[in-house]
This record gives sequence, C-alpha cells and structure tokens, in this order.
Amino acid sequence: MAIVVIVGGVTIGGLVNYANQQAAEAEEAQRLIEEQEAEEQAEADAISAQEEEDQQERDLRHDYVYYIESSVQTMAEEHVAEGFIDGPIIDVSCTPVGGGSIDDLSSNTTIFECFVANEDNGDGTMSGHCYNATVSWSSGEFTYGFGRA
Repeated sequence: MAIVVIVGGVTIGGLVNYANQQAAEAEEAQRLIEEQEAEEQAEADAISAQEEEDQQERDLRHDYVYYIESSVQTMAEEHVAEGFIDGPIIDVSCTPVGGGSIDDLSSNTTIFECFVANEDNGDGTMSGHCYNATVSWSSGEFTYGFGRA
C-alpha cells in the first residue's frame, strides 16, 4: 500500500504542476491578448486624433474662403468706385481651379477663380467679372487680383 500512496502522491503532484503550467500559459495568453488590444486601441486613437485634426484643417480652409471672397469683394467695390467696372457688386464666389481642392490637405497651395457678379440677368443667371486668388496654406497668406487665374 505504501507504493500506491507514493505513486498517487507523484500523480497528484504531477497534476498540480500541470495545472500550474496551464494557468501560467493562460495568464501569458491573456496578457498577450490585452497587450495586442491596447496596441490596437492606441493605433485607433491615433488615427481618430489625426482624422479630427485633418477635419479641423479642412474646416479652417472652408472658413478661409470667406475671407478670400470678402477681400475680392472689397477690391471689386474699389474697382466700381474707380469706374473700372460697373456696380453694384451683387455676389462674390470663389472656387478652386486646375483640379485644386481645399479638402486636399496634401496641397500646400490652392488657386481660386472668383466670379464677381454685378448684373442680375433676370433669368436666374448673373453677369460679372473674373478675379483670382492664390492661397499658401502653409503660411496662411493669399494674393488676389483682377482677371482669370
């Protein structure tokens, strides 16, 4: 009977060791899973932060077009006052040309063609003059003038 007890003791000890090894492996697997999840979350957070920053830049660029249009309108009104063009100035709208886009954040410069309406044709269309503007997004400066871009 002493032999059975010794063998039984070894078997129980072996099972305990096996159970401890399995628990350690499970803990390691769980740690690796948590580590992977943390890395994925950090990557997702970084992408989300970049997307938010990019959207803020796009919004800023869209708002900037208002300042360009306002400056072109001021110039056009000066041209009316000087008799260079007829007035009054009804509307000013500026749009990117040459495939440019204010949403393309890789573009450091955008060229705009601005339409300055000074006559309502009565049929839903307007007549007017072309002005132009060029924006350097990196410096935040723009130039503008009379004529096509």
